[in-house]
Amino acid sequence: MDAPDHPRRLLRQWIALLLAPVAWSAALGILFPLTEDACARGSRTAFWVVLLICVVATLGGASLAWRERAAIAGNGGADRASFLMHVALGMSAIFALVLLVMAVPVLMLGACRT
Repeated sequence: MDAPDHPRRLLRQWIALLLAPVAWSAALGILFPLTEDACARGSRTAFWVVLLICVVATLGGASLAWRERAAIAGNGGADRASFLMHVALGMSAIFALVLLVMAVPVLMLGACRT
């Protein structure tokens, strides 16, 4: 097992922390430009694909944070690393909910702006 401050473990911890906000910002940046194409095609499939990929990435970050938290607890890890993984789990949950809320307009509204 790696020590809590080993570079590979630190990289996994930072990825777990930042994956959810990066996935949300990617969804936010990608969905708006897709509206014109979706309106022309009359299909919202691209919206669903982007949202699904971003939700899966967010849940992947939560899974990574959960595994790291368990490894740190089993290793008698540092308080900093444990706190970081708890924050990563909370952020992943919040951003997953935000992404699901972003899916509501895709579900209820048409692709064309009026």
